[in-house]
Amino acid sequence: MTVRLNSHLSNEQIEMLRDKLLSEAERIRSNFQLKKHEYENNSISGAKDEVDSANDNILLAADMRFSNRESLYYKKIMKTLSKVESDHYGMCDECGDPITFTRLIARPTSEMCILCKEESEREESQNFFDRRSKSLGTVMSVNGH
Repeated sequence: MTVRLNSHLSNEQIEMLRDKLLSEAERIRSNFQLKKHEYENNSISGAKDEVDSANDNILLAADMRFSNRESLYYKKIMKTLSKVESDHYGMCDECGDPITFTRLIARPTSEMCILCKEESEREESQNFFDRRSKSLGTVMSVNGH
């Protein structure tokens, strides 16, 4: 008999969280398909004046930033779903303690319990040098290197 690492979660809770993750993944996939269709249709449209082209470029840049964030979130969802399948889901990556169901319902991709996450954010906000980008995970240097 194998012992589940996430035994603090019931099977019903795990199913509920899995369904939530799958639903989010499907929402993102659908949005990507809609955006792809929009881009294809907009590229066919006729000649535009400079103001319309500039506005289109501004909107496109904002849309691309949003799509990039969605793409990163989608990858995180897929990583989380693999944890669900391997029974490692719901355990804090830092301390190994269980992540509460309440936290997982609010943020199903959570990798840290609330105490470790608060500590991580506190350390991040206090460290002015070598800050990490939350979305890209890269080190940002104050001196430009």
